Amino acid sequence: MLAPPFLQRSRPRRARSARRTALHRAGALLVAAALVALPVGVSVGQDDADDTRPDLANPIEAQRLGVALAGLIERARLIEQLTAETSREYRRAAQRRREALEGLAEAARELDQAAVRPRTLTVSQLEELTGTVDQARQRFEVEDRAVRRQLAGLRMLVSERDALSVRIADLKSRLPQQQEMLTGVWEVTWMPAGVVGTFYLDQSGTLVSGQYDLGTHGSGSLQGTFVSGKLFLQRIDSRRGRDAEIEGVLSADGNSLRGTWSAYEMVQGGTPHGQWVARRVP
Repeated sequence: MLAPPFLQRSRPRRARSARRTALHRAGALLVAAALVALPVGVSVGQDDADDTRPDLANPIEAQRLGVALAGLIERARLIEQLTAETSREYRRAAQRRREALEGLAEAARELDQAAVRPRTLTVSQLEELTGTVDQARQRFEVEDRAVRRQLAGLRMLVSERDALSVRIADLKSRLPQQQEMLTGVWEVTWMPAGVVGTFYLDQSGTLVSGQYDLGTHGSGSLQGTFVSGKLFLQRIDSRRGRDAEIEGVLSADGNSLRGTWSAYEMVQGGTPHGQWVARRVP
């Protein structure tokens, strides 16, 4: 017999679950990278009273701290995505629980109406109505547990988001303040192929983000740090994902950059690498 509409289960939500799992894994990798990048003596716990402050006059230490901060900020962005997704899942689960509760109330009402008219009631009808109530109650319990799981996940994510916010503010306070010299448009030449493209950079303190366009050779986003005149970026291709590391230095007049790049993906003969130069577009 076909179950009543209020007993029919919704479609499996495997795609959304897989997406959340992928975001969790990506976030975990970013946190691990951030912890590795932290300078020696920088604690990640809540009690920083006994921290040994890193020597930020040392550009290597400052850059490592900047990389760690970039990793935590990216983790915070992923947590925000997960929080929004979990909130949507909670809303859907709560709606299913309401529907299950309404189904349980409807099944109980039909049983009550039949039970108060025993002259027309048969044993088979009573068993069928009682079975329907039991099924409706089971479905409500299933949906109620789903709501509780989503709520627990939401609580965990909000807690992590708040902790990351405190940690990010702390790391930002440890970094030296500097003029935001990289914000703008840069014409880039990618060697040895001689590919000409464009970097669109936005600097906020020591953090650098932006977009790049190398024409037929790809486009995507850039993320990294700029500390003591030294630039470190990760190139994230719009199709392939993270595909190269970029290092460079800013010229004394602030109008040109030059450095090296190295791809993540190995090909026959080794890892692709080369040099690059850029000039500021007025």
